[in-house]
Amino acid sequence: MIRKVKFSNFYSFKEEQEINFLTNKKKSYSYSNSETKDGQQITKVAGFIGGNASGKTNVMRLFSFLNFFVCGEKRGPNPDVAFKTFFNNKEKSDFNVEFEIEGDLYNYEIEIKDNVILKERITERKKMDYARSEEIFFRSRKEIKSFSAEYFKDVPMNSVNVIREDISLIAFLKTSYDIAIINKIFDFFFNIYTNINERGAINTPLHAVRNIDAYLNDNDLKAKTENFIKKFDIGLEGFDIEKEITPDNKTTISIFGIHKAENNKTHKLLFDYESRGTQTLLFILAPLFNALKSGGIVILDEIETGLHPEAVKKIVNFFIDENEKGKAQLIFSSHSLDFMKKFDMQQIFLTEKNDVGGSITYRLDKVEGMRPDENFLAKYMSGAYGSFPNIKV
Repeated sequence: MIRKVKFSNFYSFKEEQEINFLTNKKKSYSYSNSETKDGQQITKVAGFIGGNASGKTNVMRLFSFLNFFVCGEKRGPNPDVAFKTFFNNKEKSDFNVEFEIEGDLYNYEIEIKDNVILKERITERKKMDYARSEEIFFRSRKEIKSFSAEYFKDVPMNSVNVIREDISLIAFLKTSYDIAIINKIFDFFFNIYTNINERGAINTPLHAVRNIDAYLNDNDLKAKTENFIKKFDIGLEGFDIEKEITPDNKTTISIFGIHKAENNKTHKLLFDYESRGTQTLLFILAPLFNALKSGGIVILDEIETGLHPEAVKKIVNFFIDENEKGKAQLIFSSHSLDFMKKFDMQQIFLTEKNDVGGSITYRLDKVEGMRPDENFLAKYMSGAYGSFPNIKV
């Protein structure tokens, strides 16, 4: 699970921001007790709110970028690191992710400038009592500064020093070797499922390749999604995905919605003609179910796109209930604010622009004078917390 993230110079965020999912003394099963023996709890759900262009989508891009960066070489070489700096400045960008896997605590640091990795470092503190934080590796550009003797004794250094300056060392090692600790960390970031990429939303067949492949290769996932969609009263009985190889060796994907017809027959409708809400359901349910299955993290930008507010509430509640004993996390942005009635103040995050055009984000409990028994939605709509659009039309 992700415990906290610090980052700077990333899209609309110039100054360092911290997104902290840690708290304590919560009795709700929408939190998980940390296994690191530090007494902390980690929220399983987090909702980001704010006006248009306040930075919500860029927060979602942050998690999508971490998935892309760590797993990038595994999915094919890409000459560009998939992010933008603040107004395309030439300063370095910093990222620091604190996360835990099975009680072991990890800290992953990245510094990037002009698509060059100035620094990539990861440390580990094992679950055992009195364990100290130990460095797994530290690299700068192409140079490996340190390797853990415990984990990399069979890796020849001369082969590692050919790594490209814009590729994660984790991705490089995953592709070239079978190293248990690298597999463990790679899988953590690979199990970040998202509907947002560097250019925008990926709720379309053209961009949602990972979700489509999941449906094609996992009949159980497809069946779960079809059964879930039926409960939304949208007239959809199921869906078909047809994958074909054209004579010029290109792959084409066609998705069809299946609808009831008379005499127990069905109609097939090209998915392009389904409602926007129906399309959204198809493309967010795959990551939701996969995250619940793997204990992964699902990132959804504008979870409500095309959906009725009641549908959003049902989806969020379903995730919380299904995840009662699990450790999956759901992180989303939304303009559909009903979830604020259910979430704690440690589960609600606000985004807004400062006086010089930079985004900032902060947790609701950091608002001065905040009380846990307030009507969060009513107070937010009154403008009491900030992060409320100042529209002068």
